[in-house]
Amino acid sequence: MKKVEFVRVKSELSGYGLGKGAKYSFTGAEEAIRYYIEQGWSFEGYVPVETRGIGDIETISLIFQKDE
Repeated sequence: MKKVEFVRVKSELSGYGLGKGAKYSFTGAEEAIRYYIEQGWSFEGYVPVETRGIGDIETISLIFQKDE
């Protein structure tokens, strides 16, 4: 039997740049992935769950899986 876990990560303002202006990053995503892998989970991908009005991704859900 497979067990699935979802971890939501929200983008945060990380600076300003050219083009669209503000720069955002998913702070903590890499640390969450590393933590779950070290706990025996496999990273299966992500799903965007919230977007901004201009189409940029606001929140993602990281997907992890492992055998029970």
